Amino acid sequence: MIGRTYLERGRPVVLLQRWGPAIREGERTGPRVLGTPSGLAIPAHGGGPRNVLIERADGTRVVRPFRGLRRPPEPAQPAPPIQAALPGMEAT
Repeated sequence: MIGRTYLERGRPVVLLQRWGPAIREGERTGPRVLGTPSGLAIPAHGGGPRNVLIERADGTRVVRPFRGLRRPPEPAQPAPPIQAALPGMEAT
């Protein structure tokens, strides 16, 4: 995810940093609660934006929600070489 290029309104941006709920693999099965200095409990996963720091082509850096960024289309695979359709013709 970090270092990948995404599209923001059709223009390429590079993802530099991400923030969001503290979810780790394997901890999605039950609620996990973190203690805070005030003594209140806050769930470590759930809602909230997954914010990212992006760098645009002009060099500006912006923190924005990850929602709305799109993966660029995959480059087209080159066509396989064309074989001669008629006997006696050689592919070049």
